[in-house]
Amino acid sequence: MTDTTNNQANVPLREATEFLYGLEKFGIKMDLDNIVALMKYAGDVHRQLNVVHVAGTNGKGSTCAMISSVLAAQGYSVGLYTSPHIVSFTERIKVNGVPIPSGDLVRLTDFFHNEIVKLRATFFEATTAIMLKYFSEMKVDYAVVETGLGGRLDATNVVDPLVSVITGISYDHMDVLGDTLEKIAFEKAGIIKRDKPAVVNVTQESLMKVFSEVASGRGAKLLFVKDITKLTRSQVGVEGSVFDAKVFGKEYESLKVDLGGKHQITNALTALSAIHLLTESGVNIAREAVYTGLAAIRTNTGHRGRLEVLSHHPLVILDVAHNPDGIRASIDSLEPLLADRRGTVLFAVMKDKDAVPMLNSLRDKFTHIILTQLKIGRSMGANDLKKLSNGIKLKTQTFDNSTDALRAALSQTDNDSFLLVTGSHYLAGEVLPVLDKSVIKLESL
Repeated sequence: MTDTTNNQANVPLREATEFLYGLEKFGIKMDLDNIVALMKYAGDVHRQLNVVHVAGTNGKGSTCAMISSVLAAQGYSVGLYTSPHIVSFTERIKVNGVPIPSGDLVRLTDFFHNEIVKLRATFFEATTAIMLKYFSEMKVDYAVVETGLGGRLDATNVVDPLVSVITGISYDHMDVLGDTLEKIAFEKAGIIKRDKPAVVNVTQESLMKVFSEVASGRGAKLLFVKDITKLTRSQVGVEGSVFDAKVFGKEYESLKVDLGGKHQITNALTALSAIHLLTESGVNIAREAVYTGLAAIRTNTGHRGRLEVLSHHPLVILDVAHNPDGIRASIDSLEPLLADRRGTVLFAVMKDKDAVPMLNSLRDKFTHIILTQLKIGRSMGANDLKKLSNGIKLKTQTFDNSTDALRAALSQTDNDSFLLVTGSHYLAGEVLPVLDKSVIKLESL
C-alpha cells in the first residue's frame, strides 16, 4: 500500500480524534448529566455491562491491568478502559488487549457526534460514552473501567459495578478534588454503590473512616486490603517481582507479577482482593488464572510505561509516574540500581502538577537531570521548569523539545549507568515513537 493510500485511510481517524481533542475546550465538568444523556441516546447500553470500577490517585491503571489480565487468563472476553494513552488514542479502549479498531472509533464518534455537540460534552465524557457502547457491542463478559478524575462525579460513575476498587489516596488534582486527603478520599469513595462490595487500599485511620461512613450509608460491604491480605515474602526486581501472600485465608506461593517495583506488589494485593470479591459474587476465577494472569499482564493487556525497560544496552527505563508519590515509589523501586550505577533522568511534567517535590526527590538520587517541555499545551515550559530547579538549587540541562532532550540524555548514558524517562504519560508518548522509528538506535550506542 502506498503512503498516499495510507494517508487517505487515516483521514477519518484523524478527523475523529481531532473532533474529540477539540472537546478539551470545554474543560472538566464535575457532574453526570452529560454522560447520563449520552447513555440514554445510546439506549442505556452501560446497563448491559458487568463492570469492575477502579479509582485512586496512584496505581489504578496497573490495578486495572492486573484484574483484566486475570479475567482474560480465565478465558473471559474483557474490556479495559484506562487513561491517558501513551502513543495512540485507541489504547484507551481495549478488548482482550487489542485497541479499538480505527474504523470502530470513527463510526462511534459519528454516532455520538450530534449529541456531543448539542450537550457540549467534554473530551472525557465523549470518550467514556464511546467506550461503553463499544464494550456493549463487543459483548464483553467483563469491563474493567478506570476513573478519569476523582470518582463521585467522574463520567465513568454512570456504571453500576459488580465491585468497586479504590487504590491509594494522595495529593493530586487538589483544585478539583479538594485540599485535604479526606476530601480527596470522599470524592474517590463516590464510586461505592448501594449494596455492592468495595475494596480499598488505605491505611490511615482518617481515610478509613471516610470510606467506612460512605459504605455504611449505602449498605455496601467494605474490605480494606490491609485487613484481608498479608505479604509474607517478596523478591522485587525492576522488570518483575515474585512474592508469597495470603488473601482472605487463601495462600499464594511464588506469585509472579511482570511489572517491576515494590508498589506493583501492593497493586497486586489490591487486585487479588478485588478478585476475591468477584468470586464471592459468583464469577468463576480459578487459582491457575491468578498465577498466569499476573505473570502476563503486559502480554494480555498491552500495559506499558510502568518501569518499562526499553533497552538493556544502555539501560533505559520508562515510567509514567506523574505526581510526587508516584515519583517516590519509582525511585524506591530503583534503589538497587542506584546503589551500583549512576542515573540520568529525562523529565517533563504538566502545568497542574506539583513539580517541586518531584524534582527534590529526583535530585536526591540522580546525578544528571535533563528537563524538557512537550508539544501538548498543558505541558510546563522548559524555562518554567528551569526556574523551579534554580529555586531549589538543582543543576539541570534544559531543552525545548523532547527529541533533543532524549539525544542528550542518551549521550550521557553508558553501560555503567542508566536513564530514567519520567514525569508524564505525554513524555512517554513523545519518546516511544522516536525510539520505535530508530531515529535513535539504542542498542548501537
